[in-house]
Amino acid sequence: MNRREWLKSMSTLAVGVLAAPSLVAVFDAHAASQKPGAAPRFFNPAQTSLIGAVADIMIPHTDTPGALDAGVPAFIDSMFKDAYTKGDQQRYLTAMAAFDQAGGKPFLQLDEAKRKALVTKLHTKALGESSTAKLSPEEDFVLMTKKLAMLGFFMSEPGCTQVLQYVAIPGGYKADIPLSQAGNGKAWAVETQLKI
Repeated sequence: MNRREWLKSMSTLAVGVLAAPSLVAVFDAHAASQKPGAAPRFFNPAQTSLIGAVADIMIPHTDTPGALDAGVPAFIDSMFKDAYTKGDQQRYLTAMAAFDQAGGKPFLQLDEAKRKALVTKLHTKALGESSTAKLSPEEDFVLMTKKLAMLGFFMSEPGCTQVLQYVAIPGGYKADIPLSQAGNGKAWAVETQLKI
């Protein structure tokens, strides 16, 4: 092994060591979100309801399960309790407080149409910002919640098995088959990447 290969191996090992606690926290948060009726450990019940309402707008229950069916609010609560730094926790809480008042009155007091319009407006505005522009706290809250909702949902059993294609034990290769036999256009659970 030459020096370059050795340095490459050591840097990969170092990244793995640094990333391992974060991955463990994500898996622990996912496990916590699958326990029905578990009380929130980081957020208070009102904050958990707000997060659940926003996540439900982002991933609603339709003919497939939604964010609430997959335990996304509990996943987000566990992530903030176990994985996020104090600074990120405070940033999210501050952004949540600003978001809660962005509609003129508390978010949960708005009717369903106004809730959806507010989330959509802030999401669209945040995505339209240039890379050098600083997001408002309300926009930051929407994007952070979206990122965590997608992560929690697509790590859940309903997200992986009912929304994405999932084959626990893949079979043989089948060439030139109709789309209806190849998953009807659904992405494979193993190929999911979180992009915001």
